Amino acid sequence: MPNLAEWRLTDTGWVQVFVDGERAGRSSFNLAVSDLDEHVKGLRGRGFVPGEIQDATNGVRLSTIEDPDGNTLNFIGGFRVDY
Repeated sequence: MPNLAEWRLTDTGWVQVFVDGERAGRSSFNLAVSDLDEHVKGLRGRGFVPGEIQDATNGVRLSTIEDPDGNTLNFIGGFRVDY
C-alpha cells in the first residue's frame, strides 16, 4: 500500500505506520487479545473507560479507548489466525 511501512515483531504481531492527514498528530493502535470480554472487564477494574464491545465483521469484535490527546487504542477479539 502507498505510504505504509510495516514490521513483523513476533510470529503473530505486526506494527503498521501509515500516512493519514485526518489524524495527523494523533495515532491509532490495534491490539488483538485472546479474550476481549475479560480484557475489557480488567481495564474497567483498573479505572479505565473502554467503549462498549461492538460487533464488526466476520465475528470480529472490538472495544475502543481514547486518551485526552485523541490517540485511539482498539482492542480486537473474536478471530482466529492460523500460522
